[in-house]
Amino acid sequence: MRKKMSTVATAIAGLLILSLQGLPSTALAQSNDNMTENTKPPLQIVNQTALKVAIQVNYADTIPNGIGKQVLAAKNLLDHYTALGMKAGKDFDIVMVFRADGAQFLLTDEAYEQKVKAPHAKGNPNRALLDELARGGVKMYECGVAMRLKGYTAQDLVPYSRIVVSGIGALVDFEKSGFLAVTP
Repeated sequence: MRKKMSTVATAIAGLLILSLQGLPSTALAQSNDNMTENTKPPLQIVNQTALKVAIQVNYADTIPNGIGKQVLAAKNLLDHYTALGMKAGKDFDIVMVFRADGAQFLLTDEAYEQKVKAPHAKGNPNRALLDELARGGVKMYECGVAMRLKGYTAQDLVPYSRIVVSGIGALVDFEKSGFLAVTP
């Protein structure tokens, strides 16, 4: 009897936690045995409309081929949304704010080769991903403060990017406009 009461109490506590987190209560039925959670199918995005994400790209950490890890994270998010059948501008909006050391990723191939300390042989290694992101409806913004500090000009940037006075200020504005600000 004590074990049944413990199980019922655990289930009730789980329902309360899930309701507070906004998760569907069916998730509890899928997770009654914590020892086997990692063998269950991956959970999918529940909310598939009205998603607004502002991604901060603020460091130059890259994978071995020179692609920025934060740029790759944005591409993975876009791919995930589109694989679910979600439409940019209708179901989701993604903006990227490039600032600090991440500002280098919006440079043209020529500017990247001239201004980045460790250029790659074929220009900006992020260019193909950025082009795909732009075609997928992702808007990109370059921090004017970072540009001044690094000596970048408007002509150094890919044509689909827009300069903002301050990257931090843009992130605050996006968040106040309903975007969820993330730094992958």
